[in-house]
Amino acid sequence: MKFTTLAVAALLPFMALSAPTPGDDVPPTELGGTDVTSGALEKRAIVGTVDADALKYRKCPRTSCEAVGQYSRGTRVTMECFTTSSTTTVNGDARWARLANGYWVALYYMNWPGTLPRC
Repeated sequence: MKFTTLAVAALLPFMALSAPTPGDDVPPTELGGTDVTSGALEKRAIVGTVDADALKYRKCPRTSCEAVGQYSRGTRVTMECFTTSSTTTVNGDARWARLANGYWVALYYMNWPGTLPRC
C-alpha cells in the first residue's frame, strides 16, 4: 500500500500536465511563428543513395550551372524536394533534387525510399 501511494504521488504532476485545458479543442493557427493552416510546415527530408560512379552536385538544377563537387556511388545524401521547372533533362528525366546543403543533383542518378515533395 505504501508503494502504491508513493507511485501515485510521483506520477501525479505528470498526469496534470497531460490534462486538457479550456480551449484545447480549438485548432492551432500558429506553431513557432509558422501558419499551420496554410500548409507551410516544413516537409520531411528524404535520404537517398547515389547510383552513379561520380554524381556532380551543382548550384542550380541545370548541367550548365557550376559543379561544386561530386559524390561517389553509395553516398547517402539528404534531399528536401524536387523540381522539373527550368531544369536540364538527363537521359529523359527532368527531375532534380535540392539537397539539404542547398545544392542540386539530377534524380536520374539517385535511389530513394518514399515520396519526395515538389519544391
